[in-house]
Amino acid sequence: MMHTIKILIVDDVLVNRLTIKLSLKNENYTFIEAVNGEEAIEKALRHQPDVILMDAVMPIMDGFEATKKIRALDSIERTPILMITSLSSTEDKIKALEIGVNDFISKPFDQAELQARCKSYAHISVLNKKYSLATINSITNLPNKMALSKDLSERDTLNELFLIKIDNMEEIENFYGDKIIEHLENKFASDIREYFEPLSRSDIYHIDSGKYAILLNNKINLEDEKIKAFCYDLVECIKNNKIESNGYSFNVNITMSFAASTESTYADANETLRSAIAQKREFLLSCDVVSDLKKQLEINLNMIESIKSALKDGRISPHFQPIWDNRTKEIYKFESLIRMIDEDGRIIYPGPLFLDTAKKAKLYPQITKVLVEKVFEKIRESGKEFSMNISSLDIEDSYMSAFLLDTIRKNADVADKLILELLEDKDTEDYEKVKNFIVISKKYGIKIAIDDFGSGYSNFMRILEFEPDIIKIDGSLIKDIHTSKLARNTVEMIKLFADKIGALTIAEYVENQEIYDAINEIGIDFSQGYFIGKSQKELVFEGVFELVS
Repeated sequence: MMHTIKILIVDDVLVNRLTIKLSLKNENYTFIEAVNGEEAIEKALRHQPDVILMDAVMPIMDGFEATKKIRALDSIERTPILMITSLSSTEDKIKALEIGVNDFISKPFDQAELQARCKSYAHISVLNKKYSLATINSITNLPNKMALSKDLSERDTLNELFLIKIDNMEEIENFYGDKIIEHLENKFASDIREYFEPLSRSDIYHIDSGKYAILLNNKINLEDEKIKAFCYDLVECIKNNKIESNGYSFNVNITMSFAASTESTYADANETLRSAIAQKREFLLSCDVVSDLKKQLEINLNMIESIKSALKDGRISPHFQPIWDNRTKEIYKFESLIRMIDEDGRIIYPGPLFLDTAKKAKLYPQITKVLVEKVFEKIRESGKEFSMNISSLDIEDSYMSAFLLDTIRKNADVADKLILELLEDKDTEDYEKVKNFIVISKKYGIKIAIDDFGSGYSNFMRILEFEPDIIKIDGSLIKDIHTSKLARNTVEMIKLFADKIGALTIAEYVENQEIYDAINEIGIDFSQGYFIGKSQKELVFEGVFELVS
């Protein structure tokens, strides 16, 4: 629907108002009339005109004073004002421009000039209103994130900014629904404004659902301890007082952050808020965390670039760790462990920085692809059995599961020498998809091992559904098996469970003779750890543990 342009004509002389309306009658405008500046302000607030045609000299309140007051009112401050005047002195025109008049039309006016100027400024007004709508939160009518960004960019002094987030806002929305939440948001915004009044003159912004920013307008330079005390008092006050709105009562908890900066104020406050939420802290100051956060971001970005470079240059490949058969006293198979070689030739192991960064940067599928392809190459080259880790979350990913199954099909003739060590994840959502993947894989002779069994997430009934061929006992149990009765009893129970379901057992982290002897007494089938051999690129293990038969 086309926007109807509204023109507010402000003139105490009726004939002048009629003449203007007749001159613009063919432009399809809607006209509002006022006879003095005071009435003009009232009608401008009520009707939100697109253009104001303002006479300079009027009784009660003249055009100069009316313009000055309009420019101080948020909802109409951007409205174009054209002063129609017989005043000709340069001083009067400078005065008008200084208080906010946009342009002049001299009396007696030219009809064509009036039409052209009204059309031009009406277009500007429509653009201004679109911008205003884009910078206003539709629920609370408070300025939004875009408005905050603009306001921060226009200031060259130290900015002091608080961010406040209502905890579990999504759950609250799902329970109460949008209409009721609108009342909560408006009441909460009103309360927040009152909380900050004693501290400083400030502007409040509605950034997102349940998220607010408070920008202090006068630099207060509070000491960190005083800011922390203020945050503590505010959090406690909100926590201990229900918010009553529209007949509903809300118990609300919040998380806060504070940042003082001249350049990256919002980014600093937002990173600090995220850190507070992650640490389950009720409030944090950017001075306490931003430096560390920025260092971590730099480390993350550098790691992403390193992974991309390593993938491109072929510097990501598996190393292999031997697994010892405790009965035959020989190497039974090898576990494939991903490694990255950095540009200086150093080996990067799959710790959180490497693999977690790869997952978050969406590079993990490429790494898994490299691993799978190289493992099958090594199977064909050596004729040995190899295992590789795969997360249940990987299987839930449609792209990754399709790639794995396609690669297995292409290598069907040697697929029976691949063992997939399934990393059970507490965030697994689609167990049926994982189970179906296992069923299809086993048709090609793939063996399934449950990795890190006993580490905390294992579900015995779920394990039974997966029908594993091998259970790898977590190293946290094995490393204490020779000194802890509880650890030994637990491993013995796992061995009994494995025997019942027909699965073989592997003990991880076998690091010394005592551990090795203990697991052999229990009857664990295989050993893996530094006592047997460390991982390396080639299948040549000089000094591999040799047992006397």
